[in-house]
Amino acid sequence: MDDSIIPRSILLVMLLFGSAFFSACEAAFFSLSRVQLNELKEKMGRRGRRVHHLMEKPRELLITIYIGNELVNIASSVVVTSISLSLLGNVGISLAIGVGTFLLLIFGEVIPKSLSLQSASGYALWASTPLKIFSNAVQPVRRFFMQIAERMISSIGLGSLNVRDSAITDEEFKAMVQVGEGEGVIDAEESTMIHNVIAFGETSAGDVMTPQIDMFSLNIGDTYQDILPKIVQNFFSRVPVFDIDGETVIGILYTKDLNRFKQLPPDKFNLKGILHPPYSVPASKKIKELLEEFRKIKQHMAIVLDEYGSVSGLVTLEDLAEELVGEIDSEMRNEEAPLVKMKENSYRLAGALPISDFNDYFEENLPENDHDSVGGLVFGLFGRVPRSGETISLDSYEFRVEKMRGPRILNLHLTVSKKSVESMKEESEPA
Repeated sequence: MDDSIIPRSILLVMLLFGSAFFSACEAAFFSLSRVQLNELKEKMGRRGRRVHHLMEKPRELLITIYIGNELVNIASSVVVTSISLSLLGNVGISLAIGVGTFLLLIFGEVIPKSLSLQSASGYALWASTPLKIFSNAVQPVRRFFMQIAERMISSIGLGSLNVRDSAITDEEFKAMVQVGEGEGVIDAEESTMIHNVIAFGETSAGDVMTPQIDMFSLNIGDTYQDILPKIVQNFFSRVPVFDIDGETVIGILYTKDLNRFKQLPPDKFNLKGILHPPYSVPASKKIKELLEEFRKIKQHMAIVLDEYGSVSGLVTLEDLAEELVGEIDSEMRNEEAPLVKMKENSYRLAGALPISDFNDYFEENLPENDHDSVGGLVFGLFGRVPRSGETISLDSYEFRVEKMRGPRILNLHLTVSKKSVESMKEESEPA
């Protein structure tokens, strides 16, 4: 028996350990989430910071691991072949291929990767020091291979390897939040707000605006006597004012400016003279940009225009805030005015409006046994969770869902058929 077989066998075992080391590094390091990496950096001292540093350049780390793996695998194949030739001669070459492949697959890939995944953080901490030393040692070789790969990829028009490693994506962040919520680290309200912040950057003014049909507005032809009761009923501090044709918003009325006309005769009232210039934005305007513009120009309201320049709706600072933190109670909420008449046979309703109040106002007799609120009634009519913009009819009433919060209907637009309106008028007239 050749005396060199024993040292070569020992060398083979060492090479298999080397292959296992690099394979386990690949599995462990690249299974760590960004949350885990940050936790290692903050809590595990120098080794934790080293793991985080290695993963800051994942392409370089991956190539480093591949270089190490290829070196030990090639060396292992050579040693297995050498041992087989010494024992079996030329017949051993075929055997060496099979044995070498089996050893590398089982002991160099499957077992080490499976074990390292069971404790990825622990293995990464342990392996970070030798891996860092090896990374520094093969830096020139790694740079050479990266340059070759860069040229080949660039030559076929597939981009560049020199692109900075991308930051965390929205989808990754959402997944992290879901994991945190599932583990109890983040509560439901915090999770909702985080998701709202992520969506905030992609939401447009058209998505959050109050549609024109539901806008509370005035007409430039309205008198002081026309305006005052409407303002008192609806509690709005800023109101858009349309031109005489009702097509274009020509200004914004700050209701506090009406105080100067309290003691003056009606013919002295000049609505146009107290209007503030309207601030208009396209429906495609991102609300993230709009919020910054509100801050710069100290505005709280914007008129939303469609692609033809026509009034599409209205968006307020409060609407933007609600996209982040949810429903806000304020002096202008529908809880203060759960039923607002917008124009003839058109109304804005709060979903929480009691059916009894609805019946009293419209002199109706809608059933109150199954549902307490109009929102609950409409929900029952759909038989499912409706979507914003969907409509459903009940007798002479057409309900359109304007705003949802989860499965709850917050706001509705109601259209009453003209026939019903006329009958209501006839019933209210004295005989």
